Amino acid sequence: MSRARKRLVGLAAFAWLVASAGWAGEFDVSQIYSIDRGHSYVGFSVRYMGFAKVRGRFADFSGTVRFDERDVSATSATVKIGVESLDTDHDLRDRDLKSDQWLDVAEFPAITFQSRRVEPTSAGFDLVGELTIRDVTREARLVMDEFSGVMRDTREDTQLVFVGHTTLLRKEFGVMGDRWSQVKAGITGVADEVEVELTVLAKRVNEPNLRNFVRDTARPPGRIYGVIAEDGLEKGLETFDTLRAEREIRPGVLRTVGRVLLKDGRVDDAIAVFQHNVEAFPDRPDLYNFLGEAYAVQQDWKRAAECYRKVLAGDPTNVNALEILRHLDR
Repeated sequence: MSRARKRLVGLAAFAWLVASAGWAGEFDVSQIYSIDRGHSYVGFSVRYMGFAKVRGRFADFSGTVRFDERDVSATSATVKIGVESLDTDHDLRDRDLKSDQWLDVAEFPAITFQSRRVEPTSAGFDLVGELTIRDVTREARLVMDEFSGVMRDTREDTQLVFVGHTTLLRKEFGVMGDRWSQVKAGITGVADEVEVELTVLAKRVNEPNLRNFVRDTARPPGRIYGVIAEDGLEKGLETFDTLRAEREIRPGVLRTVGRVLLKDGRVDDAIAVFQHNVEAFPDRPDLYNFLGEAYAVQQDWKRAAECYRKVLAGDPTNVNALEILRHLDR
């Protein structure tokens, strides 16, 4: 089927779903995708002296997308952009844009967006939500020009690709730049209107790819997973503790083991592994994300929500916890 044909079919299905009454399905953690920064882009352009177009991008951003292909209208997203990563290929200009005259990175290090609703359009759909820049929050509309639907890559991971844009008035968000906002001979130094361009690839790592991380038994994840498979959970955790006493072991070791166990359907063992991980690394509240996911797979919504709240207690801007918790708390 051609891309154009797939798009028409997808739009028809979307229109039908939006028109249908009711909820197509309950929340499931398999609907959660993380934005892959290496294959995504957040850029902007603004007019200078009325004619020249200055372009820039943000290199540091993270986000979580909830997508249920049975109900596209339930799509939602939470995104955080690191202002310090702004780059217009001009160091002096970048420093100025990060100063308190513009974005004020020292006081407001992040730009955030959280969607509130999906609105169908003739071309696809718009994602409408709350955008916060500096200390101002306003409604913003992300126009999705293209949407891939669910795809699988060569490693069997599930992917979604969104291509979109929006237009912002920077002064509405307190980005004044007074020195450059003066009008001379009918021309403003830096225009108020900012064009934003987005390409977002959101990804969920699936079982075939996860197993690649535990195949090599000479490496800690593979060794610990192998011990659990052969000798049981207790022996596997003892192996982790022994290895950690002998050398530096990163939190990703047990995180990987737990995720594979979750794919094996050994949910209780995965919970025990994730719990051991958060206890071993108490300075990493983000690890509660994975314990929360395991409880959600078990449909223990109360314990799952408690875990995500612990993530936010350590990092109030953690996009994964923010996105998932709003579905658990409804």
